[in-house]
Amino acid sequence: MATFLQKSAPASYELPKWLWLWSVPLILVLQLLIRAISPEFATNYLSGELGIIENFTVVILVPTIMIAVYILMSRSELPSSWLIPWYAVLGLACVYFAGEEASWGQHWFQWETPDSVSRINDQGETNLHNMSSWLDQKPRIVVEISALIGGVFLPLARSIKGINFAKGSWQSLFWPTWVCLPVSLMVSFIKYPDRLLGSANIPYPFNIRVSETQELYVAMAFLIYLSSVAVRLRR
Repeated sequence: MATFLQKSAPASYELPKWLWLWSVPLILVLQLLIRAISPEFATNYLSGELGIIENFTVVILVPTIMIAVYILMSRSELPSSWLIPWYAVLGLACVYFAGEEASWGQHWFQWETPDSVSRINDQGETNLHNMSSWLDQKPRIVVEISALIGGVFLPLARSIKGINFAKGSWQSLFWPTWVCLPVSLMVSFIKYPDRLLGSANIPYPFNIRVSETQELYVAMAFLIYLSSVAVRLRR
């Protein structure tokens, strides 16, 4: 056990707080402030397929994909070969996520959806996630559960026990660290007010389009997790 566990790790071994801590609540606070100050601006520019939230999700995923590529290019530094397909899958997941969010460019370039796709797509768009709950709601639930277990429960358990994985071990580069906790909390719980109260019972400006905001936090979770791995791999 001593080969992969240690009792402490320097703060420089992780991400800066502005990224993993302060930026997470800031996104939600800014959204609520904009809705409160200018409802018209929020209606026209904040939400929707061409809105700030949707497009910022894609913006976040672009550097996330690049970080995944960086980790794969540094594969010789990985302590175990099975981590290579793991990060490759995460990188491809981010490519898929970004493509689906932008309907593979349709939201920007405004092409017509082919009739064969439009007939089976709930929103008449060129994407897959609106075709079946198996490509939308069910993966969303899996992401929520994964964030809750891997990003909240496990880091808290390790913190309570005073355990940190040693630098360079596969455990340290696989399991999310405490920097993933704030964004994982958002991913796991941001939809609960809607589920418990119903969106119609939540007063303005708190009745945000919670699915879009959750997707933004999922993108941030990918960014923070992979950035954390890249920083620890480099250092």
